[in-house]
Amino acid sequence: MKRLIRLCEYLLFLLFLGIIIFTKDKLATLFIIPLILLIYLFTKKIKIKRYGLFIFILALIIRLFTILVLNVEIADDFKTMYEASLSFIKGNLTFMNNTYFKTYSYQLGHVLYQAGLLKIVNNVIILKIVNSLITSFIVLFIYLINKKIFNEKYARIISLSYIFYFYPLYLNSILTNQHLPALFILIVIYLIITKEESTKLFLIIAILLGIANILRTESIIIILGIILYNIAYTTKKNYKYKIKNMAALLIAYLLVTNVALLFLNISPLYKNINKERKVENSTIIWKLYCGLNTEYNGIYNIEDDIRYSSSHNKKDLLIKRIKKDKFNFPILFLKKEVILWTQTNYDLRITNHFNKKLYDLLLKFNQGFLNIILLLFTISLYPKKEETKKEIIFIKLLIGIYFGVYLFIEISPRYAYILHMLIFILLAASLQKLEKLKEKFAHK
Repeated sequence: MKRLIRLCEYLLFLLFLGIIIFTKDKLATLFIIPLILLIYLFTKKIKIKRYGLFIFILALIIRLFTILVLNVEIADDFKTMYEASLSFIKGNLTFMNNTYFKTYSYQLGHVLYQAGLLKIVNNVIILKIVNSLITSFIVLFIYLINKKIFNEKYARIISLSYIFYFYPLYLNSILTNQHLPALFILIVIYLIITKEESTKLFLIIAILLGIANILRTESIIIILGIILYNIAYTTKKNYKYKIKNMAALLIAYLLVTNVALLFLNISPLYKNINKERKVENSTIIWKLYCGLNTEYNGIYNIEDDIRYSSSHNKKDLLIKRIKKDKFNFPILFLKKEVILWTQTNYDLRITNHFNKKLYDLLLKFNQGFLNIILLLFTISLYPKKEETKKEIIFIKLLIGIYFGVYLFIEISPRYAYILHMLIFILLAASLQKLEKLKEKFAHK
C-alpha cells in the first residue's frame, strides 16, 4: 500500500507539472513575488498572539469592503436562484414551472437557504454579508488546518496569502452556492485531522456533508475521499472498526440527504407540479453530457441545454456523444483541466467603470497570483524521501479525486473554488522545501 501511495503522489506531481505549462500571463507571476515577500516579512516580524481572531477579522473587513465597492453582475444560474428566492418569500411558487428547476431541481436547497435569509432582511446585501462571514470562517479554517498539518509560522503565511487572492473576494458578490458547502468541507477536513477516529465523529461528518449536499451536490466526492483514505490505512487489527465507521458515515449521510429530498417532494413547492415528477438528488447524465462536449470544452452551453431538456431519452443522447467523440476525449480532458485549474479570469464580470488599464492590471494580478500558487503547489506535490504524513495524503487524495471527476463532468473556472482552498492548504510543504534549499546554500 505504501508503494501504491508513493506512486500516486508522483503521478499527481507529474499531472500538475504538465498543467502549469499552460498557465496564462506567465510574466504577471513576477508582479506577485513582492507581495509574497511582504506577507512573509509581516508574519515574521509582527507578533500577533491571537492570530486566528486577527485573520478572521481582517478577512471580514476586506470582504465587506469588496462587496460594497465591487459591482458584480448576478448572472446565469445565480440570477435564476436569487429571483426564485425572492418569489418564494412572497408566496409565489410559479418559478417551479420554470424549465430550469424542472431540470435542475437539486438547486432548490440553495433557493430555500437564500429565501430564509431574505425573509430576515429583504435586500441582496444580506446575502453578500452572510457570504462574507462564511468566507472569513473559511480563511480561519485554512489557518487552523495548516497549523495542525505543518506549524504556526506556515499557517500564518498561507492564511494571510489567501486573503489577498482576488477570486474568492469576487465570488462573495456573485451569490454562488459554493460558500457554505466549502466551509462544511473544511470543517470536515479539520475534524478528520484533529479528532480521534470514532463512530460519533463520522456521524457528525455525515450530517455536515449531508447538509452541504442539499446546497450543492459535491459532498459525494468528500465521502469517496474519506472511504479511500480509510481503506489506505486499514490493517488486520483495525478493519472491523474501520468498516463500522464507514457504514455509520454512509448510512447517516444517505439518511440526511434522503430526508431532505422527501421533505421537498411533499412540500407545497410541488402543489402546482405534475405529481409524477419528484425532486432528484443528481443530474449525473446532464453533467456527463455537458462535460464531454468537445466543441465547448466541457463548459455549459445553451445548445446542450436545449438539446438535453427536449430529449426524452437522455441516456441515448449521452451514449451517442461518447460514440461520436471518444477519440477526441484525450485532448478534451487536457483542455478541461487547464481551464479548471489555471483560468479564474475566465468568467469574471465586474461592471465598475474602471480605467481600462487598471482593470487589465487587476486581471493580471489575479492570474499572476494563481500562477505562483500553482507553481508552489506543484513543488509541494513532489514527495519527500521520508513517508508523507497521513494528513497530507488525505488532502492529496481529495485533489486527485476532484481531478479525475472533472475529466468527465461539466466544468467552469469557478468550480475550482474549493480546489484552490485545498491547494493553499498544501502550500506550506513547498515553503518548507524552499527554506531547506535556502539553508543548504547558506551553509556552502
